[in-house]
Order: sequence, then structure tokens, then C-alpha cells
Amino acid sequence: MSSIRNLSLHIDLPKAEKKLVEKIRERIRNGRVEMSPSAYDTAWVAMVPSRGYSGRPGFPECVDWIIENQNPDGSWGLDSDQPLLVKDSLSSTLACLLALRKWKTHNQLVQRGMEFIDSRGWAATDDDNQISPIGFNIAFPAMINYAKELNLTLPLHPPSIHSLLHIRDSEIRKRNWEYVAEGVVDDTSNWKQIIGTHQRNNGSLFNSPATTAAAVIHSHDDKCFRYLISTLENSNGGWVPTIYPYDIYAPLCMIDTLERLGIHTYFEVELSGIFDDIYRNWQEREEEIFCNVMCRALAFRLLRMRGYHVSSDELAEFVDKEEFFNSVSMQESGEGTVLELYRASLTKINEEERILDKIHAWTKPFLKHQLLNRSIRDKRLEKQVEYDLKNFYGALVRFQNRRTIDSYDAKSIQISKTAYRCSTVYNEDFIHLSVEDFKISRAQYLKELEEMNKWYSDCRLDLLTKGRNACRESYILTAAIIVDPHESMARISYAQSILLITVFDDFFDHYGSKEEALNIIDLVKEWKPAGSYCSKEVEILFTALHDTINEIAAKADAEQGFSSKQQLINMWVELLESAVREKDSLSGNKVSTLEEYLSFAPITIGCKLCVLTSVHFLGIKLSEEIWTSEELSSLCRHGNVVCRLLNDLKTYEREREENTLNSVSVQTVGGGVSEEEAVTKVEEVLEFHRRKVMQLACRRGGSSVPRECKELVWKTCTIGYCLYGHDGGDELSSPKDILKDINAMMFEPLK
Repeated sequence: MSSIRNLSLHIDLPKAEKKLVEKIRERIRNGRVEMSPSAYDTAWVAMVPSRGYSGRPGFPECVDWIIENQNPDGSWGLDSDQPLLVKDSLSSTLACLLALRKWKTHNQLVQRGMEFIDSRGWAATDDDNQISPIGFNIAFPAMINYAKELNLTLPLHPPSIHSLLHIRDSEIRKRNWEYVAEGVVDDTSNWKQIIGTHQRNNGSLFNSPATTAAAVIHSHDDKCFRYLISTLENSNGGWVPTIYPYDIYAPLCMIDTLERLGIHTYFEVELSGIFDDIYRNWQEREEEIFCNVMCRALAFRLLRMRGYHVSSDELAEFVDKEEFFNSVSMQESGEGTVLELYRASLTKINEEERILDKIHAWTKPFLKHQLLNRSIRDKRLEKQVEYDLKNFYGALVRFQNRRTIDSYDAKSIQISKTAYRCSTVYNEDFIHLSVEDFKISRAQYLKELEEMNKWYSDCRLDLLTKGRNACRESYILTAAIIVDPHESMARISYAQSILLITVFDDFFDHYGSKEEALNIIDLVKEWKPAGSYCSKEVEILFTALHDTINEIAAKADAEQGFSSKQQLINMWVELLESAVREKDSLSGNKVSTLEEYLSFAPITIGCKLCVLTSVHFLGIKLSEEIWTSEELSSLCRHGNVVCRLLNDLKTYEREREENTLNSVSVQTVGGGVSEEEAVTKVEEVLEFHRRKVMQLACRRGGSSVPRECKELVWKTCTIGYCLYGHDGGDELSSPKDILKDINAMMFEPLK
């Protein structure tokens, strides 16, 4: 969920970085997908004979590219010195050797390539220490057989060849191999059957130049041939990429990456245009989306979170695990695809979306199993799977930005049939801007943290030694969701609200008396600074609240042009009275049902109060009617319930020992409901309200509430998931699980 911001409202970047923003903006506007050449695919295209005479190449420019692009070590392909990608180098090199041998040219290059295979041939059967290109175990042995037909004797040991052929036969029997049909089919009739089943509107098979070229070699299909021509025209250099076209999936990945890096707000106008185009393609059921599981799942998630209407019915064919793995092509059966389906399943916003429930039911345990068995070879993907499984909803914006910066590789290599780079998604410009943006933001955050500490001591809250001191954590969690450096007052007022709620909560729950609690409520209702205080603690608490709210309200009035002070006071009265009622309910079992508990207990968590205190300062114009609207109040109430129940699920076991009321214990009083059943019920209610918040926050039309306000409610819920989504103790005042993210965001140097 992202809102459009004017660049002028964003960070005041140094001159060099402003130029970088313009450079990236131009790259986005250009719309050209930047992919590296594929020696493997280019070699297959080079093997296609001329349509008029089979004794010469149909695409001589591809033969020339092979001749001109042999690596110094005799190999072809990307990074032959990468220790995990030797298999890829072997595959690309052998394909290029076959092309040169077929046209009986440049024997010296063939000899150098043979020497490379001789020195690296061991990797062909090394599955433990090598990353295999998709379909390697099918395509590579087939190319060995083709080499024999061309009288090219490869320097591979016979036992290795025998092992590869055995593995190939086994793979063909148990997997959908059509994606690498160049390694299986060698007769015209079977190729015609594959073309009839899998050919796309653009003439390709699976958008794969290699498979399509093999189809042309064996079947002379005209549409396949025209696809190869268009692919070469697009690259304009005698080579082809390993995937073409990539015009929808690559921009989707770029947008996802820009958001994870925290720099998408610089380019919202451009990205909004891309989203509109992708949504139109979605509505028209564009093949590139609907013939690729990963692209479909990613498009679904990003479009939905942007508020576009996309139906989960379009994911219906992926609800069953066995059917999924039996039906999808080889390139779509990896953990990356399953992770995208898992993420898509977590964007459920309607109760009736059983399709997403079913997808979630198998993708989550599958990914857990792959983690436990250490089956994910890509270590960055493994970390992402682990993080998303642990707490997908609790990924605070700036926490995620820092994690992405740390893991981002501008020279990242992706694996399909061959290794490739996509500069549209991975490049030095993105990471440079992200790091600069993060540094400038953090400098602002550190200044504000000092202001927060000063405010805390000026209010004498540090004298209340019996409660929690969560000043640092309150501010950092706030800065992790309200990230724009210009929204300083929004962060300060939000963090002050969290901290005041925490201080009052501790006082009411643990060391304040009933008399003191009622004294505070009376003081807040009267709102006079020189009231009658029954204790020093009451005087400190009320004075801190009084002075802080007065200051916030004055600034809000100046910002928006209407007075919000009385409404803020009323919200504090509501919260404090609910806290007293919550504590009173402990004695005498005064609350009998979960519904009654939910009528007041969620108010004390303070989601509504934090949001409505700070929305004045988000750089948008609010009217009093919107600020007090039922739509915004309703959204905040759902947010209150989400955060309250997350807290209850985290603390109910401890609170059971303390005889403290919560949503679990209120159901088990009297023994009619087991604790397990009560927890399940709470989880169901939580999920209902989570869906409501996400649904309302994502809604594009029919809403008078600015998107920024709605997003802040959802982001407040993400703080709840972050704090209460971990096992262990109090993550607010004594963070353990999130301490690494806190330190990385605020204090640790960037790369």
C-alpha cells in the first residue's frame, strides 16, 4: 500500500543523488527491459538452418556473436569463475560448441571450449556443490548425444556420461519436461504436438528462445520462426536473452524491489502508470501474466495492495499442492514460485476467499519443510523465506528497507535455463540511491530521538521508576512506519502517544491505586493544569499528558485549520475509562463474554489514539468532517481489535498466572470452553479484523478518507504483528527478537 507523493516533499538530496533520481526516472520511463545475453539460447538459435538452404545458418548473426564472445578460459556464458555456476558454464559452452561444429567453423574456438569442458567436466554430476540451471539434467545429456552425431568427442568420462543419461531418463519420467523439450524431442510429430499445446500468441514456447529454436529446427513452424526474428530484433545485437518477452514480470519485480529498498516514492507518477498498464493486461488476461505462476502471483499481490480489484479466483488452479507440482512446468516448480504464492495468500481481504486459504494451507508447510531440510540453494531466497514465514505482516517499512539494502546485490545473477542478469531490477543506481536516502533519513531520526528523550525528561516521566521506559523503542518503531523525513511532527506525536499509553497502562495495571486512576480521569475531563492531585505520580502523569496534548493540538490546528483538542481529550478519557473497566473486570468476573470484552478492551491498546493524533502531520489536507468521520473511526476500531488480540495471544499464558483478564481467559471462565478452543476463536476474530483493516486501507474508490490515513492504520497493525508476533517477552521495553532490526535501522553503519 503506497501513496503518491510529490518529489518536492521528499528528502532534500545532494546534487549528485538528484541527478541519480532523474537517471532512474528516465530508465523507468524508457520501459526497456535490460537483460544479459544468453549464450545457451543464442547457440540454439544459431543452430536453426536457413529456410531456403539447410546447409547454412538461418541466423548467421548469432553464429558471429558466439565467435566474438568466447570467454578467456574457453567457456561461454556468465561468470565462469563463479564456483557455484560451473554447471551453467558447461551447458552454455557445450551449446555453443554444437553450433560452431554444426556449421563447421572456427575449430580453434571449439578446441578451447573442449579444454574448458575437460577441466570442469566434474561439475556436471556434482549436485551437492553446484546450482543447476533449470532442466540441466535433461538438456545437457541430450547435447552430449547430439555432439556424437556431429562427431564431436567430448572429454567427459564414460561413467559420468552414463550417470547423466540415467538421471535424464529418470527426470523425463517424473517431471513436466516440455520447458526443456530441446533436450527430449527429436521427431517432427512430437514437436507438432508440443507446439499445438504450448505455443503462445507471440509464437514462442514458454517465452524460451532455446525451446522455440529447437521447435523450428525439427518442425519448421512459421510462428516459432517469426518469434525468433522478433526476439533478435529486440536485442539488436545478434544475441537473445534466456526469456523473452519479460515486459510485465521485470517491471513488477522492479516495483517490488524499489518498495523494499524504500525509494519507490521518488517515482510514484511513473510507477502508477506501470500499474495501470499491468492492471489493463490483467483484465485482458495477458499471456505473460497468466502463463507464468510467479508473475501472476506477484501481479495479484502488488495490484491488490495498491487497491486494484483483482479476484483471487484467478489463482484457483494453484489450490492443491499435488496438482500444482504435477501441472506446472519445470521452471515454475521452485521455492521462489511457492514463496510468491504464499505471499499472495496473505493478502486475503474477503472472508469468502477460500482459494487463498487453500493456497496458504500447503505453501506454508512446504516452505517450512524446505527450510528445515536446507533444500533452498539460493541463500538470499532462503533468508527471505525464513523472514516471511516468521512474521510477514510484521515487516516494518524501515526494518525491511535495511534488510533489503544489506542483501541487495547490484550484480545479482538469476537462474533459469541459464544464468542471467536483469539490470532492470538489479543495478548500482538503485542501491546507491537507497543507501543515500536511508542515511539522510536516519540522521533526521537520530535528531528526533534526542528530542524524544528531552521531552521524556522534561515531562519528568523518568521519575516514574516502577513502570517501563520505552522511549527509545516507541520512537524507533514509529520511525520504522512513518518514514518520510519531512513528517517529523507525525513521528513525534505518534511516538509520544505510544509512550504515554504505555506509562498510563503500567500505572493503572501494576502500581497505581483505584483512587489515583479515578483522580487522573477526573483531571483529564476537567483539563485544568492546577488540579487536585492525590499523589506525585498523578501530578506527573496528568501534567505530561496535558502539556503534550495542548502542544500537539495547537500545531494540528495550525496545520489543518480546525481544533482537534477536545476530541483528543475525549479519546484519552475513553481510553483511561476503558483501562479502569478492564481492571475492575478482574474482580468479580464482571465480563462474561468475548463480545463484551471486545466492546471496551481494544480501546486501551491505543491504535485509534496514535493514528488520529498524528494524521494531521502527514502532509495532506484534512477536514474536520473526515477526521471525525465514521469511516475513519471504524477503520481505527478494527485496528484496535487487531493490536489488542495480537497482544492477548502473546501474553495470555503469563496473564493466566497473574489472573489478568484477556480475550482468551474471558472464554474459559466456568470451564465451558477449553483454552485451545478459546485461542482458536481469538485467532478467527483477529483474522476477521485484519482483513477489514487491509480491505479498507487498500480500497481505491468510494472513500473520503485520504489513503495516507488508512495506510497509517494498517502500518500501526504491522507494529502489533512486529511486537507480538515473536515468542518471548516484552518486545517494547526489552526487545530481543527485534533488537537486530532496531540496531540496524538506527545505529549500525551501512555498506
